Amino acid sequence: MRKKIVSPAVILLMLFLNVFSYAQEGKEDKVKKEEKPPIVPNMKVQHMPFKIGQCEICHTEKDGNKYALKQEPPDLCYMCHERKDTKSRVHGPIAAGMCTACHDPHQSNTMRMLKADSVNELCFMCHMDKKQQFTSKPYMHPPVKDQCINCHDPHQEDHRYRLFADRRFDLCVSCHADKKEWVNKVKNKHGAIFIKDRCLNCHDPHASENEKFLRKPTAMDVCLTCHNKELKREEDGTVLMNMKKHLDENPDWHGPIQWGDCAMCHNPHGSDNFRMLKLPFPETFYASFNINRYICFMCHETERFTEPLTKTATNFRNGEVNLHYVHVNNKKGRTCRACHDWHATKDTPHHIRKYMKFGKIKAPLRYIPTKTGGSCAPMCHPRRYYDRENPVINKR
Repeated sequence: MRKKIVSPAVILLMLFLNVFSYAQEGKEDKVKKEEKPPIVPNMKVQHMPFKIGQCEICHTEKDGNKYALKQEPPDLCYMCHERKDTKSRVHGPIAAGMCTACHDPHQSNTMRMLKADSVNELCFMCHMDKKQQFTSKPYMHPPVKDQCINCHDPHQEDHRYRLFADRRFDLCVSCHADKKEWVNKVKNKHGAIFIKDRCLNCHDPHASENEKFLRKPTAMDVCLTCHNKELKREEDGTVLMNMKKHLDENPDWHGPIQWGDCAMCHNPHGSDNFRMLKLPFPETFYASFNINRYICFMCHETERFTEPLTKTATNFRNGEVNLHYVHVNNKKGRTCRACHDWHATKDTPHHIRKYMKFGKIKAPLRYIPTKTGGSCAPMCHPRRYYDRENPVINKR
């Protein structure tokens, strides 16, 4: 048999085809390495195009990669979703077009296809300082504990910090509707609710070391951040004393002051009562006695003021004559604060004042205590004495 002779030209052609085929295979392998293989649906929440198997909604074959994106985010996302960058306050990742910094474009075990197990954990991926603040304090505001987006829009808003309403009051009362109604209707309104940061003057909206999310350890500490100077009430021109100075200069404090609890007597959100008290108290020096019109009886026994004669109800008596009853329990009775300072005093027992205010006059009481009684000489009468053990007959 004759052997077939292959020409050198054919051999060269075959070699060229083999080299070309090898090069093409290498190129295809490189493209395959650049492609992202199909993702298996195995999570709870799936992006709709992914769920229905319509990958081509987002992906297209491009430069040999059949999983190339049709557009880059955020334009790809805005093909279906409304724009999230049209308001004045836009979240940083949104402004940078990084939708996939927070959302998985295919599937997730968390609602909204988040890349974390919860909204808060997602936020804490960037806001690590807030995580430390929230988790290190014993009192966390319930909306914060639930999820940050109860108050903040994660994409955009027109309010500061992308809040759903003005953070100082309007946002708070969107949940605390009772406070909005109260603040609007009460006669004596607390100025702190209407100045500067309003609710946030006193409360931290996220977390606190203190009950009621107060910014200071006690209610009194909070109060004294404003009441450390004289304050003038706009509605009637009344000048409120510098309470911090008063307390510093008068170390014998009323019980609620000792406990740091101004809110035991005063309603910090306003009240229909004199000086925003939680219960009524006469506004004038003289007042017809009514046991239901005195906040003092929330703590103090009523017998001190209702029994004409007593040996036990009070030490302010001349023998058995109850001098509290004499001063208070009549049609033109003197109010408690005619003689007592309900905040603090110095060098006198039972918070007895050095001076009483009668109209525009500052009149001294000139009270002198003794072991079994005492005496006083205010503007309304000459010095009169009392003694629990040996009753005194005072000249009129």
